[in-house]
Amino acid sequence: MKKLFLIVLLVIMASAMALAQVTQGTPTSSGAGGAAVPTIDVLGAHNNYGRGCAGCHAPHSGNRGAGGNATSGTTTDAWSGSNALFAQDMGPLFATAAGYFDFSDISTSTATGKYVFIAPPSGSPATYNAQQYADMRGIIMCLACHDGAVAKGAMMQNWAYEEQIGALPSSYGTAKIPTLLGDDGSSAGYHNDHPVGENATLSAAMGSAYGDAVNGVVFVTNGTAGSVSSVTAAGQYLAFENSYGAPAINKGAHSYPTPVNAAGVPYVVCTTCHNQHVMNVYAASSASPIAGVASGTYATYFFINGPYNINDVSPHPTKANSTTQFCRQCHFGESNEANGGSLPTQF
Repeated sequence: MKKLFLIVLLVIMASAMALAQVTQGTPTSSGAGGAAVPTIDVLGAHNNYGRGCAGCHAPHSGNRGAGGNATSGTTTDAWSGSNALFAQDMGPLFATAAGYFDFSDISTSTATGKYVFIAPPSGSPATYNAQQYADMRGIIMCLACHDGAVAKGAMMQNWAYEEQIGALPSSYGTAKIPTLLGDDGSSAGYHNDHPVGENATLSAAMGSAYGDAVNGVVFVTNGTAGSVSSVTAAGQYLAFENSYGAPAINKGAHSYPTPVNAAGVPYVVCTTCHNQHVMNVYAASSASPIAGVASGTYATYFFINGPYNINDVSPHPTKANSTTQFCRQCHFGESNEANGGSLPTQF
């Protein structure tokens, strides 16, 4: 009997280990020349548990073709099926935004804080100006799934995919990393999230480097409430680009343009930092080279729009970590180059 029990126990342990091995992994591995090679599908979490692209883009009738609102089954979204064939109902966000949509809180009556984002009113894409259009494509479409407070997107577990599959370093912690900004388990609402919208400008983030033709970045726009058409770096910022790059600013072929507010200043939207179509790999291009090289792939996490390798923690401090470098694109004052130094990036 004891032998039988031991055999059964060993079988159970072996099965558990096999399951653990199935769920463990890293989004990318190192291939020839150190390039990032995907080991899981690049769409990652946005495969929507098998629905794939149709989870966000219903090929027929947009949101109606996706079954309507995840809660009510209906749709009040004039954009449904008319722009990006978007499959999630943005109607609840329009209604909330009748007053103010504040980055610090979702409210129909008040807006507080330094970075207030006023969402566009309900309407069809044809009625929006360029700024409202960019806000819809770059912020509201994202929040249609990732809000969790008034917009309850389908198939959201509020748990980071990379953490679910065991791809994060053990030092990352054991608590579930939330993916719903308005329902993250705290009472902060949007107070504890990075600002977006017309007031979250690149000039505020970059400080003296913004518009500096000697040691910073000069943006050329195609008109107020339009988008950035070209970016020119010089001096210290150019040295930073030669070490890392500027993928969030120098948009690649498949990235949405950086929008410009009514004052002619570029500002941050969700898609400034995230590429919703590729979760684990960033590909350099001539439009957005990495470390001065126009080709090659690099590991990334969390749909970050650039090299962002959280497993890369050495050999500090002789090289700059790619996760830190990504943030320094806008927060340039904290970079090595802005402080008189220069370190290569460890990708």
